[in-house]
Amino acid sequence: MLTGLLKSFFIHAGPFSVVRALQRIKKGPCISILYGHRVLPDEVIANQADSRTITGQTSVSEVWCAIQELRKFYTIISMDEAVAQIKNGHIKTDSVVLTFDDGFQDNFTHLYPLLKKHNIPATYYVNSSVISTKNSLWFQSIINYFFAVREASVFVSFSNRTYDLSTATKRYESAFHFMRYLQANYKPEEFHSIIESVAGELRFPNEDDLHMTWEDLKELSKDPLITIGAHSYNHYPLGFCDEKLSSYEINQSINELENHLGYKIVHFSYPRGHQEDFNQHHIDCLKSKQIISAVSTIRGVNRKGEDLHRLRRVGLPQNVSKAKADFIWHVGGLPELVKSIKSKRAN
Repeated sequence: MLTGLLKSFFIHAGPFSVVRALQRIKKGPCISILYGHRVLPDEVIANQADSRTITGQTSVSEVWCAIQELRKFYTIISMDEAVAQIKNGHIKTDSVVLTFDDGFQDNFTHLYPLLKKHNIPATYYVNSSVISTKNSLWFQSIINYFFAVREASVFVSFSNRTYDLSTATKRYESAFHFMRYLQANYKPEEFHSIIESVAGELRFPNEDDLHMTWEDLKELSKDPLITIGAHSYNHYPLGFCDEKLSSYEINQSINELENHLGYKIVHFSYPRGHQEDFNQHHIDCLKSKQIISAVSTIRGVNRKGEDLHRLRRVGLPQNVSKAKADFIWHVGGLPELVKSIKSKRAN
């Protein structure tokens, strides 16, 4: 509680503005890139037993709350504008870019109207393999399965483990344990067949959990507020793929988006996006496809001189309204600043 009060004082009583000013003098203004995933009706997120309340997914009202908070401290700009400023070595002012990964249909039906109403630019990073299909991405298929099983536990012979499904939290933990098991023991190209053998029909999503259609994306692509970027074909973490498969994952997603939408795709989001999930081979592959920027999930802000294919992002919390000060604290890159100061003192 004390930490939260201190953060609130730090941000709203002036010290945050002082630190930002000092950082701008020393390093110049920053661009923070936020990332979210699904944006759902408020009643869905309020139901903690719902499989869609997973971390990284939020509600329409919470996105609007986040936008209102951001506007107090930042200018909200497009990815194109962010890249241009970083590339030119002149970031005009502290700014924020909103990005949303995976291409779920709720980004079209629930998020897009909000962005359009308030004239807010955003980037949608899309996995092309599931567009206009009744399928889920491999990791979502696992979540679908563990939430569809009616019993309070399930034995999966493939991993030789009994999974606790007694609560929604236990179902999430079980799903993520099985995801980690697959990644540690099998090649990504084997994931789908393994999941099918384990989950059968229970791997499929409900109608509310589908991804966008090509018609949705075509409509979005006509709006100057929305930028469409690629997020790989199947959402396999590229670091788990050999060079041939990772090249296919990158190229296929870009090719399909370009063929359906009729214009050049120039932005990319690394699946999962941790430090170990992309390397120079992936960057070279992106550059060969004329991709000018690629974002990770490595936390932090971006300043002039950044490598445009290693851009950092900050996650969009599920409940901004309950921790506004903490939200702005993270958007400003202050945890990384504090960590850097502690590291210097330790040395």
